[in-house]
Amino acid sequence: MDIEGNKIGLALSGGGYRAAAYHIGTLRALHKLKILEKVDVISSVSGGSITSAYYLLHKDNYWEFEQTFSHKLKIGVLHIAIINFFVVLTAIGALIYWVGWWSLSLSLVVLWFANYHILPLSFWIEKQYNWLFFKKKTLSDLPQTPSVVINTTDVAKGRSFRFSRNRAWGYDYVNRDDRQDVFSGENFPIAKAVMASSCVPFAFSPIRMPEKYRRYNHYKCPLLVDGGLYDNQGTYELTGSSDDEMHTKYIIVSNAGNTELTDKWKTNIPLMLALTSNILMKRIERMQSRLIMFETNNVNRRIANSALNYEVSDRIITGFLRGIKNGNVPAELYTLHSITENEAQNVKNVFSSNNLEDKEFINSIISKIKQSIQWDELEEIKPSFEEINIAKKVGTNLIGLSKKEIDSLIKFAEWMTTIQVRLYLPNLLDK
Repeated sequence: MDIEGNKIGLALSGGGYRAAAYHIGTLRALHKLKILEKVDVISSVSGGSITSAYYLLHKDNYWEFEQTFSHKLKIGVLHIAIINFFVVLTAIGALIYWVGWWSLSLSLVVLWFANYHILPLSFWIEKQYNWLFFKKKTLSDLPQTPSVVINTTDVAKGRSFRFSRNRAWGYDYVNRDDRQDVFSGENFPIAKAVMASSCVPFAFSPIRMPEKYRRYNHYKCPLLVDGGLYDNQGTYELTGSSDDEMHTKYIIVSNAGNTELTDKWKTNIPLMLALTSNILMKRIERMQSRLIMFETNNVNRRIANSALNYEVSDRIITGFLRGIKNGNVPAELYTLHSITENEAQNVKNVFSSNNLEDKEFINSIISKIKQSIQWDELEEIKPSFEEINIAKKVGTNLIGLSKKEIDSLIKFAEWMTTIQVRLYLPNLLDK
């Protein structure tokens, strides 16, 4: 919380191992800025859930967390799943050899109707999560503060289903008679919750909520997939859910989404289905960004958005001035950067002007903001052109990353988070 008791939230987006590594940079920046220990709620999705859960289990020693987690991200979690895939292919090949080619048709029919039973990839990845990251820890092992929300998507209801310390809940799973959660999260395996959060459709098998955690038998156990289908930024729980305890005034968004849509190599149905999913998720992300960043006056809520798809330059400051022009930056914020109301009004009047005098005025305001956010210090930690390119090219899978990829993602996120917090949430910084 800040000194006035307003809650601080941190949203960690999806994006596989790319996101998991990117969020380390965000956490590092917040740790250095002495804000990380003030965070009240961490809401995470998919790859971000790997980071949030591992961090909370090791939060008492930040630098040990960063060192061990960075090392673990060099190791992929698909090994057993890949072995499972090749065992099935080998079995089909053997069947064809001994029985004949007609058995291929039978094998394809069986795979079509029982794919998730024959290739339970999520089961094997969950085992890898447990071995590599969570060591059989449960939700009950998570600390009480900050609160954590691990987001998934309920296939049948089309809504978010969430896990937190000792809780497993969703809008449709509150018993009408006593208003209690239908499911218990007590001693629920962290690895299973994170697997559900990162269960990419078309790639991994969905996760069915185990019956032993159900308190009321007349409710069906939900089938869970990647939380990114509903909210890939992890901001919904902090801004729009019905759970008031999770709502926060100040939100730091660590968004590792950088997927470029393309029509190349879309030569079959599975690839086209995957593209369709990516289009829908990207559209939802854009709508959420507009809603929380640009369609409110940010008085009741303030957002610092550290995004991998942003440009590493002082155009971020130009965007801040555009926010003043459009009325999205409140006076209580720009005055913290020593911008007077008269100057703010002049920004609104001349921001897009090509007049030389007006441009000089805008440049003077940019210089004032740069001094306020300690731009010279930011230049020292700024990622190089090569590091930026490496970070943006990392994929969203769960294959182990190289040291250079991890370091580049961390450096990018640290720079971006530092500038965004200094620019949009300066009141949270220790003076």
